[in-house]
Amino acid sequence: MKRLSFVLFLAVLLTAACGKTPGPEESVPEGELTVKLTGLWDSATTKATPGSAGENKLNNLTLYVFDAAGMLDASHTCTDAEIAARQATVRSKTGQKTLCAVANMSAAMQAEADAKYRLADLDGVPYGLADNGPTSLVMRGVTTGVSVSSGSVASTTVELSRGVSRISLERVENKLPAPFGAVTLRHAFLCNVVGNQNLGGVADADPGKYINREATRGHVRNQVIGVGNVEAECKDLTFKTLGNQEVANGDARSFQNVFFYAFPNPLTTPNNGFHETFTPTATVLMVVVTVKGTDYYYPVPLRNGLLANTEYKVSLTLAGLGNTEDDPFARIDKGDLKATISVSPWSDGTPISETI
Repeated sequence: MKRLSFVLFLAVLLTAACGKTPGPEESVPEGELTVKLTGLWDSATTKATPGSAGENKLNNLTLYVFDAAGMLDASHTCTDAEIAARQATVRSKTGQKTLCAVANMSAAMQAEADAKYRLADLDGVPYGLADNGPTSLVMRGVTTGVSVSSGSVASTTVELSRGVSRISLERVENKLPAPFGAVTLRHAFLCNVVGNQNLGGVADADPGKYINREATRGHVRNQVIGVGNVEAECKDLTFKTLGNQEVANGDARSFQNVFFYAFPNPLTTPNNGFHETFTPTATVLMVVVTVKGTDYYYPVPLRNGLLANTEYKVSLTLAGLGNTEDDPFARIDKGDLKATISVSPWSDGTPISETI
């Protein structure tokens, strides 16, 4: 398991507004917060953090400045030019500040966030998995104790964290009994994905908003994902084709950049089949494999739970047949079979006595 994060460095420069001395109607002086953004690395070219450059892309960025009481002091939506230049300016009153940066909000999220005047309320702004995309992952970062005083220079850093987890399919190995021969890797998708969250990352999971519940679309039993025209929900984040790659018996196939994205899920209870009334469980990565002309479903429960901005690497070994389409989400348990082998003694047959 590997943490994925990056740091947004902010160099904050305060100057007195217009160089004037505060008058009687301006009891608290204002200044300019000049914010320089650097250190936004490209994960596609960073060996330590392989992945898609889109995971780090900033399509939009808004800075919110709160005072010591948690009330909004100033906000600024960065322009494309400011993001490209890694620099923006926010006017703020002096004093102790908390700086909150939010990236890649949808228009609806932006409108709701901009209407909040308390930091706690901003953190409570809800959003769904569908508000994310492979190149527009919602990110948030907060730094506290920013001291803004007239005529001084201060610096701080904000670590932007993605609100989702990343699940990476690394390897599939074919160790089925030899008579089955080669298998074909069809596709893979996430099941039982938490579908709701808030900017603070502390929303309770809503069972009614889980995505791809028990390997189905909309929790309809006969709508198994990937069968016919049944597509996964939030397909760009939860479904990947595997190219119908063949894997010979005893061989393995490795993958690069086969990523899935899901909201954090604290549940560790593994899957246990379809229920008419949905029961939340741990998120599951389902791998679909064709064996001798039949599709088999291999559910891999992410039984340690999922945390935001954290990568989980999955390797799968096929040692037996998976589930069939009638209940693809059923739990596949393995156990040891102890067998005692012995050679039976000769049994007594009917004596034969013949005189010739």
